[in-house]
Amino acid sequence: MKKRLSFLLFIAALTAGGIILFQCYWVYNTYKAGEQNLNRLLLNALQKSVENYHVQQSDLPATLKLPSPYLSVLETSPVDTDKTLKVVFGDIKHTPSIAKIEQVPVNPENLQRVKAMLAATQFMSATLMNNTQLNTLKAIFKNELGRNNIELPFNLVLLKPEQKLPHNKIAAYINYAKNSPIVEAVFSNKGQMLLVQNIVPAVISLILIMLSAGSLCYMWIIIRRQMRLDDIKNDFISNITHELRTPISILKSTNEALSRYGGIGEPEKAERYLKINTVILDKLDHNVDRILDITRYESGDKLARPIEVNINEIIYAGIEKFTLDGKNNIEFLNPSAIKEVLTDSYMIDTIISNLVDNAIKYGGENVKVTITINSFEKGWELTITDDGPGIDQKYLPFIFDKFYRVPSGNLHEVKGYGLGLSYVKQLVASLNGIISVKSMPNSGTTFTIKFPER
Repeated sequence: MKKRLSFLLFIAALTAGGIILFQCYWVYNTYKAGEQNLNRLLLNALQKSVENYHVQQSDLPATLKLPSPYLSVLETSPVDTDKTLKVVFGDIKHTPSIAKIEQVPVNPENLQRVKAMLAATQFMSATLMNNTQLNTLKAIFKNELGRNNIELPFNLVLLKPEQKLPHNKIAAYINYAKNSPIVEAVFSNKGQMLLVQNIVPAVISLILIMLSAGSLCYMWIIIRRQMRLDDIKNDFISNITHELRTPISILKSTNEALSRYGGIGEPEKAERYLKINTVILDKLDHNVDRILDITRYESGDKLARPIEVNINEIIYAGIEKFTLDGKNNIEFLNPSAIKEVLTDSYMIDTIISNLVDNAIKYGGENVKVTITINSFEKGWELTITDDGPGIDQKYLPFIFDKFYRVPSGNLHEVKGYGLGLSYVKQLVASLNGIISVKSMPNSGTTFTIKFPER
């Protein structure tokens, strides 16, 4: 069973790990793709700003500003040499040609591109920009970024002429000369903008990662709980086998003595054997009733019946059951002088009896048990303390579980089914109380139960 659960856990961990790695990889790729798109957008904006700067600084034909823009183009065509006279001056030959001016309309959609091409012909020198020109380009670039809904602080830096533009930088040539200077746009908060743009997929991925990790952790808890329940089941079967074997052996022996060895003919002996059988059967009946009571309280079939009772009388009656032989040391303290409380007397007696019985069984003959009741603002408190061997911290979260017993190997020095504390917790819950425990190995155990006033 444990090997199978461990294998399932390994498969689940492998699957969850793969999902987490994939989500991290997807988030990284999304971020890099967003970075590339932003760089491409910024580069296009810078190149367009340089073109617009050229257009603003150049003298373009006035015809491009008309409602129907056009360009005047000088078109020349050679004259047919068979029909014209060739003029020869030494080695220089001149072929006559015909020239004419035509008006070429410009499509408004291509107007900006035409302006940029014409402006480019006027910026063929490799001269550097001065500060005024650079500020003008900066203003144009800022407007271009605004048109693309980009608001990032930036600065323009002039670089030395290079054959190629710097890699992974937002840079463009200033003009069309062979050794043109380069202008670079340096942004200060580009990473922050990328994070804002990718925040939604990043958050979704983070949620998926957390869900995957949480599911894996929850699965691990369930598997551990299942393994623990399996151990409890095996321990319970082992315990109940040992606990039932003793009364069965006693009943079998007394029955055999009565039937085979003439015990039925001796009234005194028969009566003694029958009393022994009655005690054994009463104990078995009590344990069966306790199991049934736990089920009834859990399902709500059996409810508490609180009435005004004298709590001192209930506690003294409970102590008396354990001190008849004078062996057990049990002390009762009532510093708040509480007398009447609203509770179910049967449940309180059962709670005290179970906790005191556990303290005596596990603490030995010399254990000291102290029962204390105190009042507080919203109710009253019952505390049962012993100076026994105590319980290891790692077992405390499970001691109220049904059928759970603190592991002790295959030894069963103390008889029981692992029902006592589970039964106590169910009774406390039925009375709307809260039970807690503090214990350390070799330092004793303290159970504290708080009950509401009403």
